[in-house]
Amino acid sequence: MAIRPWLRVILHPCTTFNSIIQCFSSYDEEAWASSLKLLETGKKLAVEMIVPMFLLQLVVAYLPFQSTISADGVPPLRVGSDLLRAFSPYALDSLAVSSSQSSIPVTVNYLLRLSIFSVLSPVAMDLIFNHFSPIVMQVCLRLMIVLLSRKGPDESTKLDYHKRVKAGRIIRRSGYDLYLPPLRSIDNTLGTPTSEDSVGFKRIPSLIFFPGFAVQHMAYADVAFRISEYGVPVTVVSLEPLRLAHRLLGAGMNDVRRLLKSAGKDVVKYYKQTTVDRRGDGAQNKLIVDWSHGGHSMGGYAALQLGGEILQMHELPSVTLRDGSVSQVGTQIIAWAAGNIVQSVPNLRTNELGTREKKKPLRVLILLASNDNIAKFASNSQRLELMSKLPQRTTTLNTIAGGNHCGFASYDTAVENAKVSLDGVRDIPLEVQHGEACSQTVHFLLGQ
Repeated sequence: MAIRPWLRVILHPCTTFNSIIQCFSSYDEEAWASSLKLLETGKKLAVEMIVPMFLLQLVVAYLPFQSTISADGVPPLRVGSDLLRAFSPYALDSLAVSSSQSSIPVTVNYLLRLSIFSVLSPVAMDLIFNHFSPIVMQVCLRLMIVLLSRKGPDESTKLDYHKRVKAGRIIRRSGYDLYLPPLRSIDNTLGTPTSEDSVGFKRIPSLIFFPGFAVQHMAYADVAFRISEYGVPVTVVSLEPLRLAHRLLGAGMNDVRRLLKSAGKDVVKYYKQTTVDRRGDGAQNKLIVDWSHGGHSMGGYAALQLGGEILQMHELPSVTLRDGSVSQVGTQIIAWAAGNIVQSVPNLRTNELGTREKKKPLRVLILLASNDNIAKFASNSQRLELMSKLPQRTTTLNTIAGGNHCGFASYDTAVENAKVSLDGVRDIPLEVQHGEACSQTVHFLLGQ
């Protein structure tokens, strides 16, 4: 297991913790509502009570502990010790301070005792056990489920993967694998854009693909390779170490922007080399690498949520490469085995792009499987609710007869054939489901 991805999680625990909360709560808001409410009130209490208490105790060190101020029948006022006792009767003992002292020397030892005293105060204990522990336990439980659900590719997929890497059909990069098309299919998909601002460019339809929940990206090697056989470059994103497709965990627009440059550069280099070798004119051509977004299961929802971000943009993100070619975000969304959790699907029917969307609206493909018991609609009304959020004229929803949820990838056979499984039984061979899913995806991407 690679250590480097886990180091990022360990070295940034607060960021990772917050990202996991947002990831899971976006799929089940009700289950997280009470814990999130306690967390917010706990943060408010910490700011309003713990921090002032610590600062006030620090100020106490500079206040007199014995005072000469007195009146008839009134004992002398000891400002410092009285303030400390106001926090707790044990404060003086905890901080190793005597009420007879005239002042407190602010030393490292005092500050350390002050910090420990603040953390172990009754208010802090209430925050830890009543406000913070519920959300911590909930996150730990979800993480345990994620770790126990991790799935990798089967042995045959691993063997084919390494063969294709050696053959140059797969480029391995940090954070993704790029599947390149064979020479024979390049001419079939290399087209000329119709937009006026792209005259002289040739368009390369490409796909960024996000894995499903807890699935290693290599498990999609077969389907990605099949799609690339049609002439479509495919970038399968690695979501290590947590393998959760969420915008804060590797599947957001900022991550896509980084891929535009790195993966786009690799695609342009490969296409130019192949056209130079075959026709001798590749060096003069400028290319547009048009990246559609897709994913399986949780990755499908991530792709749909990216569509929501695209709707809010007036211009599509793009990167101009050194040779003048362009790598840009596309407007086509593909979701395999996703859509039944309707609350996690943004409203993609809303027109917020003005003239740009009128030129090139979002196109959406939802591809389901008849025997999928995980991404299964509870009722027809749920299906209609999903469709009401998707573009009316440019959405396609198809179902693969006999397929199941796991059949969109190549999981470990031990996991797929486990007796305890939420998924349904596949009635067709895995190769048939892969072929059908890839064929429909390519026809959608190429507008056929």
